[in-house]
Amino acid sequence: MTAAEVSRTSLADLIALIERANLSPTQQRDQISAVRTLVRLLGAEPQDIPADPTWLRRRMETISPEALGLSKGRWANIRSLVGKALSLARPMQPGRQIAPLLPEWENLLSSLDRNRATRLLALARHLSVKGISPADINLPDLEDYRDAILNDRLRAKPEKTWDSIVWTWNACRREVAGWPDVEIPREIGREVYVKPLSDFPSSLKADIEGFLLRLSGADLSEDGPNRPARPATLKTREYQLRVAASALVHKGVDPLAIRSVADLVTLDSFKLILRFLLDRHDGKTSPQISQMATFLKGVARHWAKADDMALLQLQKIASRLSAGTRGMTAKNRERLRPFDDPQTVAAFLGLPERIRREVEKDPRPGKLKAIDAQMAAAIAILQVTPIRLGNLAAIDMRKNLIARGKRVYLVFAEGDTKNREPIDFELPPTTLNLVAWYIREYRPHLMRQPNDALFPGEGNGPKSAYGFGAQIKAAVFRFTGLAVNVHLFRHAGAKMFLDRRPGQYEVVRQVLRHRSIQTTTSFYAGAETRSAGQHFAEVIDKLRAAHEPDTTGRRRGGSGAGRGKTNPKGNRS
Repeated sequence: MTAAEVSRTSLADLIALIERANLSPTQQRDQISAVRTLVRLLGAEPQDIPADPTWLRRRMETISPEALGLSKGRWANIRSLVGKALSLARPMQPGRQIAPLLPEWENLLSSLDRNRATRLLALARHLSVKGISPADINLPDLEDYRDAILNDRLRAKPEKTWDSIVWTWNACRREVAGWPDVEIPREIGREVYVKPLSDFPSSLKADIEGFLLRLSGADLSEDGPNRPARPATLKTREYQLRVAASALVHKGVDPLAIRSVADLVTLDSFKLILRFLLDRHDGKTSPQISQMATFLKGVARHWAKADDMALLQLQKIASRLSAGTRGMTAKNRERLRPFDDPQTVAAFLGLPERIRREVEKDPRPGKLKAIDAQMAAAIAILQVTPIRLGNLAAIDMRKNLIARGKRVYLVFAEGDTKNREPIDFELPPTTLNLVAWYIREYRPHLMRQPNDALFPGEGNGPKSAYGFGAQIKAAVFRFTGLAVNVHLFRHAGAKMFLDRRPGQYEVVRQVLRHRSIQTTTSFYAGAETRSAGQHFAEVIDKLRAAHEPDTTGRRRGGSGAGRGKTNPKGNRS
């Protein structure tokens, strides 16, 4: 096929190619079955799906096979068979490279430890097939392999595979005698423009430290904040100031000229910083840009002590950059849309017990199943006590799981929560039963040292909140196909409740520990719109049915109102 024909090939064309190919009946059957299964999972017609490996791979990465009732083995088989079918239409990189190594590559790999050799084995086989020895290799040869695994293969996450190859190859170049002297440039996933404070005068760092000390309340200043900032807030403020200073540098300001926090909030600096951020966002404002403008204005007022005229000018600019959004983001509203489906709600709420059943029937040793059991316990807690990720990861069995009689409560004091609102939730029996099962059967496998963390980490404390959140999100996707991070549990819980109890915002406010009912309504008034609309439509339909005439010409309705009355001519109506 020509390049133009390949670009126009659909999966319907691919099925026709399989039927005409010189394959055994079994091979034809299996490949056609795999392609048709993929078509069904993608939810489109075969003629509308391009037979393009890159496009298909990215779409396949959004599919959770276990959520759709497919085993990992069956999904791997489908991926392999579709890849073989695609090779009928275009050159494809083998999913598994088994070609023999050139002796030179075999000698080099034999000098590596097992992990490094495994990471580079497929690359070495690819180069061996092309007859490229270590002495002859150059950067284009390596980039050719990168392009092949990115564009001509269906295996998931090739970017991660390539990044691992780059790291290992460059390490071998530095450390292994006789390794080819070719360095692979490492591509950074996103531009890093925020500079370290070491790039600026030491006076800026000292001033920022003083500003953060003031925010923390530790300096006991009379004009300090009424409420000391939490460590996480201090970290955010330090980062925002580095963003501001870095933005000025990218707009042409000499780093040595930025000597203090006050230099960041002059009118000219304010404009340059925000212009830089707008340029990175296609000239449009965003919640982050609006927050930066508001923050810098506050710094000008409370730290730099700007005069009223200067503050008025900053305020006018900040007002124009207001994102104009309140409540839930459009992205989160879209992620909540699947929860309009009762089957999705049922699958989501049944997830902890489903994971437990999978763990219990898994024949592997307990140590290999402990993370799955941990996910079941964490998800069960999040569904009934929608706490934030930092609190979830930090649950201490002695400090935060409090028994009162025969009941157990999850408790956090005011100082341990983001908005300083205490948490005191009773764990329902089903959740308590599942958590107890995890503690009894699987938590011991995860402990490196004795500690009281419900979710122990590598050392003698709890797991990292960041890594824990990623594991929970992956577990939800794996079993349900839903893109739900830990924070979205709060939104999902509120939506599911309000869908069944429209208007009961006070309950949601209490559960989510919002200080203001306005916060709750601004977030969730839109989330229940569909449910409220259904309730409204049901009432209107019932009223319409009650007043529509039936086939005899009489109104539908049980009251019989109006029957037996006479019209002006004396006839009964």
